[in-house]
Amino acid sequence: MPIKNYMTAEELGVQNHICLLPCGDQSESGISKWSVIDLKPYQYYLFNNLAFDTMFKGLIFHPIIGRINRFLHPMYANIGLLAEKEDWELALNRLFYKKYNFDAAAINTEKGEKTDIWVTLPYPTPNQTNFGKMKGRSINFKIESNRIEAVKWWILEFLEKWRKAEHLHEKLSFRGFVWPRVSIDSRDEELVKNINNFIHKENFLALWLQQYGSAGCVEWKKFGFDAACTHPNYYGDKVLNISWITNSTIFAKYYHTGMQIIFGKGVLFKENHLIDYLNSGIYKKYMNDSLLVYQFPNQTLQEIYDNHPRDYDYLYSFIKKSYKPIYPTAAFPANRNSTIVW
Repeated sequence: MPIKNYMTAEELGVQNHICLLPCGDQSESGISKWSVIDLKPYQYYLFNNLAFDTMFKGLIFHPIIGRINRFLHPMYANIGLLAEKEDWELALNRLFYKKYNFDAAAINTEKGEKTDIWVTLPYPTPNQTNFGKMKGRSINFKIESNRIEAVKWWILEFLEKWRKAEHLHEKLSFRGFVWPRVSIDSRDEELVKNINNFIHKENFLALWLQQYGSAGCVEWKKFGFDAACTHPNYYGDKVLNISWITNSTIFAKYYHTGMQIIFGKGVLFKENHLIDYLNSGIYKKYMNDSLLVYQFPNQTLQEIYDNHPRDYDYLYSFIKKSYKPIYPTAAFPANRNSTIVW
């Protein structure tokens, strides 16, 4: 019988409230090198621009771009030129730049404290037939063994750099790798199983940020992941209403996954959609009971702090488990007993 409860951070042995940091996306706020200043509102709750308390204790660095217009992430792979080995190397090296990314996260971490670090893997898109040479051989991602070889190579290169970066180890704990696609179809099943097995042999965790209803989401354990967190597909509009959060929580409990909280900017995202996520966290109990990953599409937390201080405060109270439901929103009328689309 399924456990029928959320996945928790405690059972994984990691710190909860993990924030995804896109490294070089296409949005106007895209950042490829996160500085100490950039990361400060993520790692600390700011009040009058001063650090008042901690915020996110876990960070996922999510490499998206190598050279200009060459993308490692599958969402952008067909926008520009296909990423090559040089781009994978550049994205990897960028993580270890002095005073940026990992180093910035360590600088911001108080002595005696630890920040959990995760890294999203590059995706070996099957359209890439000329990735570059490895061990004197040309790598073609139409060949399954080549795809596996390339990802394993990147993991080993990363781990070698991580182990040599001893100055980071006092303040950062590297937890594991995140799969880059939100769905897993037949073309990727064996690749994912092979890579997750390899990650486990290196004694690290494998995490999947899946989409509710996406290919493979029910079978996440079969692929060898240690944990999955479900994206509810809710953006605040009437087509995908609050029932998408509700249904995803039922799914998450039944299949024992964590949850994702999304606060985005742009035409896709409607006003108060964050509040709907946070209110649901109370009524569906994922504020207290679930492993949680947060994403802020098309905006940074600094922008949220500057332009939406109320929402920034709500996020902080939610992380600290002191959040109280806010009314009204489109999904939550002023009267809690009014009709709500659950």
